[in-house]
Amino acid sequence: MKKRIMWIDVARAIAMLCVIIGHSLYQYTDSTFGNMIYNFHMPLFFIFSGYLYHMKHWDKEARGAGLNLLLPYYTTAGLMGLVFLYREFFPKFLAVGFPPSAKALLNMTLYGVGVTPRTPFPTTVLAIGAIWFLMALAIADMVFNLVMIKTQGSPSQNISRLLIFGTLAGVGRLISTYWLLPLSINSALFALVFMYIGYLAKDGALLERQSGKLFIMALLIWLAVSTQQTFYLVSLETPDTLLAIVGAVAGTFAVVKLAQGLTHLKLTSRVMAFLGRNSIIILCFHSIDIMFSNVPNLIMTAGFTTNDYLKIVLVVLYRMIIPIIAAIVIPHIPVLRSLFLNRVYPFKKRGRVNKNAKT
Repeated sequence: MKKRIMWIDVARAIAMLCVIIGHSLYQYTDSTFGNMIYNFHMPLFFIFSGYLYHMKHWDKEARGAGLNLLLPYYTTAGLMGLVFLYREFFPKFLAVGFPPSAKALLNMTLYGVGVTPRTPFPTTVLAIGAIWFLMALAIADMVFNLVMIKTQGSPSQNISRLLIFGTLAGVGRLISTYWLLPLSINSALFALVFMYIGYLAKDGALLERQSGKLFIMALLIWLAVSTQQTFYLVSLETPDTLLAIVGAVAGTFAVVKLAQGLTHLKLTSRVMAFLGRNSIIILCFHSIDIMFSNVPNLIMTAGFTTNDYLKIVLVVLYRMIIPIIAAIVIPHIPVLRSLFLNRVYPFKKRGRVNKNAKT
């Protein structure tokens, strides 16, 4: 297995914790702080996917996407089904009204979109929640790899790839205005731009550049964009698409520089790197918690204080408990760890080559 890059794991942890915070802001979601979170946290993962990209045969890429992304997606949906079956035993702490039925949960899983989908026809399909990202990343990885293979060695391949990815992103954005396609295809197509940006950044060693001026510039651009608009990659809602891309790239660069700085703090970097390595588990169990848990609403409506900021902090702390416990426990549970972290814990151990065997 290839050696992990610590600052990437730390940056992933920061982004994943921001996912939890972003889902807990209530009336402050549309604040500048909320905009800063939504402008970068999902694009960062796609930028890193492009940064870490290595060309593979299409069937190997498809197999990797299936085992490393779709398997956790459907496993999480299965766990949601179990919570659905038993939630009526805990009506105070588990929301009973959503999803309304097992059939609705199945439809949500099969459609695979993170928000209630816009469609050109009447539908009762509901949102599957935060695990839409796994579906979108799986599709984006396969499409990205296919384009890279088909354009390899062609004249002006960088320009050809930019045109192809830009066109696909434009198609995804255009269609999203009236139809959020199944399997988060709109988001996957748009995310190809971020993946290619990450690929070019790796090729030019841009993320490794140590410059205080670049960090300040990226931070200011990220902040400036966030005072003007937000960007929801899940639904491709944003007033200015080009500005959204600029804000996402600037935010990612600023967070990368922060992550690289944190790697010099041993304890902090070890904790954050652990969370980053297990970011899929955190995302999946956060999705289960956010769909079923009634605890945040109990906190927000409680009368122990009228300070909404304090209540939101408590909600954030609560929402971190279950995903982090899952990240600690699941790597020690056979089978279950293979369902969420198949790259690290495959079902079949790779056989060792016998050097003395006859050829």
